[in-house]
Amino acid sequence: MRTCTVYCLAVLVLAGMLSTGGCVSKAKYDELMAMNRKANDERNAALAAAQQLRADNQRLTDELANAQNSLTAKDREIALLQTAKNDLQKAFDDLMAKYEALAGKPSVISEIALPPELDVALKDLAAKNPELLEYDARHGMVKLKSDLTFEKGSDFVKPEAKAALAKFVQIVNSQTGMKYNVYVAGHTDDIPILKPETKRTHPDNWYLSVHRAVAVEKELSSSGLAPPRIGAMGFGEYHPIAPNAPGKKGNALNRRVELWIVPPDRFLTLTSAATAE
Repeated sequence: MRTCTVYCLAVLVLAGMLSTGGCVSKAKYDELMAMNRKANDERNAALAAAQQLRADNQRLTDELANAQNSLTAKDREIALLQTAKNDLQKAFDDLMAKYEALAGKPSVISEIALPPELDVALKDLAAKNPELLEYDARHGMVKLKSDLTFEKGSDFVKPEAKAALAKFVQIVNSQTGMKYNVYVAGHTDDIPILKPETKRTHPDNWYLSVHRAVAVEKELSSSGLAPPRIGAMGFGEYHPIAPNAPGKKGNALNRRVELWIVPPDRFLTLTSAATAE
């Protein structure tokens, strides 16, 4: 404002002197022209500053609008995430309700009452090989300890385990045991397979558990147990019977092969007679 005032006064003074025909000295004239140029420069600077302020104001207005749009988008995203969370929570609650409803029901693996002769023979086998195997009389299951049945990361059955398996076959091939079948189930702990030479044969714990089950099946077959009476499967690390150590450090109790002695009607396959019918 002051710049414009000075500029206008300088112009009016100069115009007044000229209009009255008065004489102006060159020094005074030069002074007035200098004032005029200065005022003009200051006026131009003020106009440029005002233009810059307008540009800055527009930029800030645009940034504010963008921020508001972004905030609105974030609000929508949060709302969608909240909806998804609510849906997941509902699904979880439904599953939990089903789990709690099933928790009171009997286990799928029900107790199997083996004949006394078979039960006594299996107890005797376990008593003579306490370091190698255990016998679960309630479920008709013999559990082989993998660390004593196999070398680490291997599916080759150790000689002492082969001898115990041969005695097991004698028991289930007895007159009392002949009407039962055998499931062979391999399990591992959660220690990952890392050695390249082991991974070539057993890429992961799934393979190792299955390969060990098949290796035991082969020993049972070679000892005289008829192949149609045998089933072999592997469960990897996913059915532990004891907590694994933190950091995938495993637990020897989870490294095992289970021999389930089951009646024919528990065998999960159709018989030839059923198939023909």
